[in-house]
Amino acid sequence: MKTILIPITSNFIVRSFLRADTFSILAGVPDMRLVLLAPAGKVDYYRGEFPGERVVFVPLPPYAASRRERFWRWAEIAGIHTRTAMMMQYAELFRRGSAKHIPARVVVFITKSILRSLGQFRWWRYFLRKIYAWFPADRSIAAIFHTYSPSLVYAPTMLTPDMAILKEAKKRGIPTVGMALSWDNLYSKTILRVHPDVLLAHTDSIKHQAETLGDYPAERIRVIGIPQYDRVFRKQGVMPRDVFLSSLGGDPNKKMIVYALSGKQGLAIEYDIIEILSQMRADGRIPADTEVLVRPYPRFDLPAGVLERIKKQYGFLAEPSMAHAGTGKDSWEFDEGAIRLLTNTLWHADVIITMYSTFFIEGAACNKPLVGIAFDGGQKNNFWNSARRFFAWDHLADIRPLGGITLVKSEKELAEAINDGLTHPEHLTQGRAAIVAQQCVTTDGKAGERVAALLLQMLQMSNTECLT
Repeated sequence: MKTILIPITSNFIVRSFLRADTFSILAGVPDMRLVLLAPAGKVDYYRGEFPGERVVFVPLPPYAASRRERFWRWAEIAGIHTRTAMMMQYAELFRRGSAKHIPARVVVFITKSILRSLGQFRWWRYFLRKIYAWFPADRSIAAIFHTYSPSLVYAPTMLTPDMAILKEAKKRGIPTVGMALSWDNLYSKTILRVHPDVLLAHTDSIKHQAETLGDYPAERIRVIGIPQYDRVFRKQGVMPRDVFLSSLGGDPNKKMIVYALSGKQGLAIEYDIIEILSQMRADGRIPADTEVLVRPYPRFDLPAGVLERIKKQYGFLAEPSMAHAGTGKDSWEFDEGAIRLLTNTLWHADVIITMYSTFFIEGAACNKPLVGIAFDGGQKNNFWNSARRFFAWDHLADIRPLGGITLVKSEKELAEAINDGLTHPEHLTQGRAAIVAQQCVTTDGKAGERVAALLLQMLQMSNTECLT
């Protein structure tokens, strides 16, 4: 029986792999076993959610927390030579409210700046990969390979925890496949410290980044689309609008504005924007007969008490965007309910507002008017703490010229953009289509099938064949 070993090192993999077509196809293949390395606190949850005679969930050893792996993660990220990486280093230096004293921040900034400068050179990136490959992997990883004897290793994030698994597989001559997890990863999270035999890329843009920033051979990259968007493109799980709005406690006869929070870096500003939206609706700058749905960012889901306050204080709709399994900051999970909520939110929104999240792409895929926040609410922040900086990040700078997003720099512009989106949703349709063409490539809802087909093909090939 052949075995595919897959580390589940990010909660986002649940949406892009376990609840996508890839897993269901692979789990149904006879004479093949899937061994999935999952966080110890979630193994029982995953076993219950994804049962199968040949599906094995094993606790993921805590090797990524070792001093050695944490150092390599730090060195890799510090050495990424992109505008995004540079801006994040400056933001860290000038971060308001930082617990680090200024002298310590200056030392860290100078060190990272030197590494970032070195990161522009191919020889330096090659040197880092060679040195990392020279160090042996954690003994716990070797034990997993000894126990399960995988025929193929699939690394679905290509981020730090995957690297040690890939390194051990390559030392043993086992075929490897990797996939860049998201649109921003090669700009700010990895230089592809280990090169798998085949790399899957969501888009041609990510393929180009892998070639230029990760030194990966173009002939070994396969562009497959975005598995986690398959359900969106197929409208899988989309319920009638009246049923969905009613399930949130909203009025089906009203239009719905969605404010999708973007994450930790802009959270303080986003609370201000929620307050501004409430004032606008109260004083008639935007229609009073609209529903406003506040969607928390998955990784930083808002506490139940905060959501209840948003409902009571502002009269907005607000639902947890995630389920939870286990405890701690990584307990959030994409269960079926969370995915249905996301898909219906996208398809039933009339206007989508966000600061720097993937809702720009997902909203464009559903052809919804998109509003980007580029001001700080009632705050007076310097550039490095401001919402203005986000669209200078490389991945957002890629989509800005396409013309599918109304970027607003004041309350007045925000109200105008919302009203235009509600009354003229056809505006900027061509720009949104351009975003989809650049950031999704395929819209057939079969990306997960393509991943499964390639993995099965790789499983039948020797490592020599994989490289050719």
